[in-house]
Amino acid sequence: MRPLAANLFIAVGFVFLFFGGRSLYRGISSSYWPMVEGRVLSSQVKSEPGKSGGLVYSAKVSYAYAVNGESFSSERIRFGSLNTGNPAFPTQLVERYPVDAVVKVHYSTSDPSVAVLEPGIQSASLIVVGFGVLFASVGVAAILMPMRRVSSKE
Repeated sequence: MRPLAANLFIAVGFVFLFFGGRSLYRGISSSYWPMVEGRVLSSQVKSEPGKSGGLVYSAKVSYAYAVNGESFSSERIRFGSLNTGNPAFPTQLVERYPVDAVVKVHYSTSDPSVAVLEPGIQSASLIVVGFGVLFASVGVAAILMPMRRVSSKE
């Protein structure tokens, strides 16, 4: 592998690691956030054209809540959600959060506008981190392996 390609693999790996790591951190942090009651304003499965054709589905759940008398709204169900080509999982989320349902909202004490319905680590975050490790490792290996061959010939 050429050095430019190896560096590109490393850069892509770090991008995946950054976003996946941030999602993991937020997921872990959200497990310790305080809760308030909220109300679901809207809940539906959205579909849009995917990059490679077909449709991509996601759950769009909007909810309102109040912290210390100030009103907020959010659409974040969890940190680390992925859109999917299968409507089954988004449909399950929408059924779990019907319109007018009372929900437990976990909010950040440093910024109450950041909230989530399902705190904790999600598998999507782990997948993104895994891709980051894979890409960065391939790039580093591509750089180090030729060095090893050169040093063993000496």
